[in-house]
Amino acid sequence: MTVTTPTLYDVDYVDWIAETVARLKAKDFASLDLENLIEEMESLGRSERHALSSQWIRVVKHLLKLEAQPQATDYHNSWVSSILDGVREITELVEVSPSLKNYLRSNEVKWYQKSRQEASIETRLPQAQFPESCPYDVLDLIAGNYPESLRYFFVIE
Repeated sequence: MTVTTPTLYDVDYVDWIAETVARLKAKDFASLDLENLIEEMESLGRSERHALSSQWIRVVKHLLKLEAQPQATDYHNSWVSSILDGVREITELVEVSPSLKNYLRSNEVKWYQKSRQEASIETRLPQAQFPESCPYDVLDLIAGNYPESLRYFFVIE
């Protein structure tokens, strides 16, 4: 049976980061823990994409709920607040990593189905009551261009 000695990465992640940064700054590439460094770099990209998808789904779900349940006035402020927060988060993600716009565009159809499903569950309305395809362009929302049907909620003049 082979016993492996735990690495710094396994024992103290924060210390491993500090050590890796110090080695990179010193251009000491030979002593880098490349396996874990590569894994962490890949993980960073996945985290950013996951954050983008989560925010997009949340924004669209609440937009759908606003339009589907105009009589649910007790929830409107919460939904609008959630939409604005999600749009802000998406804006920040895309500003830091503009390539995420391409990722967003290539996943909108898939994400919309999740938004539609969640909106259906949360409103107890059949999915068929929601549009088949996404009626919103989240990148337009970032620019402040809300659909005419929703401008009232966002007090857009």
